[in-house]
Amino acid sequence: MAARARGVGLLAPSALATALILGLVAAVNPLVAIGVALGLVFAYVVFSDLAVGFAVLGFLSFLEVLPTSGGLSLSKGAGLLLAMAWLARLSTRQREGDLFSEYPVLTWLMIGFLAWASLTLVWAGQTGTGLTAISRYFLDMLLLPIAFSAVRTRRDLVVVLAAIAVGAFVAAAFGILKPPSPEVIEGRATGTIGDPNELAAALLVGLALAAGLMLSRGQSAAVRFGALVVIPFCAAGIFLSLSRGGLVALAVLLLVGPLLAGRWRPAMAGLLVLVAAAGFLYFTQIASLPARERITMSNGGSGRTALWTIALRMVDAHPIEGVGVGNFPAASPNYVLQPGVLEEDQLIFSVAPKVTHNTYLQILAEMGFLGLILFLGIVGTSLLCVLRAARLWSRRGAVGMEALARGVLLGLIGLLVADFFISEMYGKLLWTMLALGPAMFAIARREATDGSYAEDERLGVAI
Repeated sequence: MAARARGVGLLAPSALATALILGLVAAVNPLVAIGVALGLVFAYVVFSDLAVGFAVLGFLSFLEVLPTSGGLSLSKGAGLLLAMAWLARLSTRQREGDLFSEYPVLTWLMIGFLAWASLTLVWAGQTGTGLTAISRYFLDMLLLPIAFSAVRTRRDLVVVLAAIAVGAFVAAAFGILKPPSPEVIEGRATGTIGDPNELAAALLVGLALAAGLMLSRGQSAAVRFGALVVIPFCAAGIFLSLSRGGLVALAVLLLVGPLLAGRWRPAMAGLLVLVAAAGFLYFTQIASLPARERITMSNGGSGRTALWTIALRMVDAHPIEGVGVGNFPAASPNYVLQPGVLEEDQLIFSVAPKVTHNTYLQILAEMGFLGLILFLGIVGTSLLCVLRAARLWSRRGAVGMEALARGVLLGLIGLLVADFFISEMYGKLLWTMLALGPAMFAIARREATDGSYAEDERLGVAI
């Protein structure tokens, strides 16, 4: 008790000292002071509630255009604080189950992927870029055990999904209300993400999660209405991005959405029909002629087919081992002068060589079939966890939670299809969504064990 009293007594002087330091920093550089203040607030939040910290990280994955400090972006700084809070929680809390013990197959898939990636450095042309790629994979995969510790209850899950939906709304609204000029990326909306194809992929997630929140019976009227508002913004953002890959992924959702929506098949079918009708109306009656031509004429995918040809040549030459993790841009010039017509080869020899614009093909080219199999094993395990959670909640009558699980499932499918046209193997949103699978299934299993569920229970989440 005395120690606690001393801690409380030191709180006011510490706060005063912090305020004085921030005041001095503000006098020199106000932006830095604002950043430090926000960082302190986030640090307090994330150390107090790990689930909220994870939710904030999901929200920040939509704000890629924010300024960075050196090589440290806001999302990277938030991720670092989140990892520190997770380690602190592991060291101070009693054992409450962890990803490594409850999902050994998934754990070994991740370990095997990182081990094989490290082994490919032996024959990689550039070790430095390979090490950078491995470090990025490691930090992304760290989100899975962090999410498993952070997202432990229904309330935690709703907070995370709502934060991602809000992030999608902000990204879409920015792209709609402040579109780029025609001279910038062909006039395509980029939102707060900075790339039209990545924007479309991210908004597919927001669209699916918003649909799940809207159909979830256990949510408050405010949450469900907010989710309803997010849906048209996400759809409009996808259309304005003029992303052919995003539209293909949206078409896939139109086909598989009703099949995977369970008891909400009629509602999901109606929602997707409305989205499809809006898209048809936009591209036939509203969109400019250049926008229509971009959608209807592929033109080699703006150089994408040339990059795919290079990647396939790498796979043909190194089907098992690949050219080395992170080495596609460096190795691609070696595969240009081969039989066969190759258009857009300036993309290969540019100052900043392009990636493959295909997540799976890039992993295959860099790490061979073994690397791709391990990656798909991680993805498949997460998808299976989400599907099992949805089925378990369905059998037990937890209708609201089932709706959320099916929204996550559709969001992941849309994102994975869109990733066939962009290289997003390091994407924070992708790994955040994959991390939710084991966490959701763990919640459903715990509820099945202790019987703590109520179909129409209000979760009391303040958004």
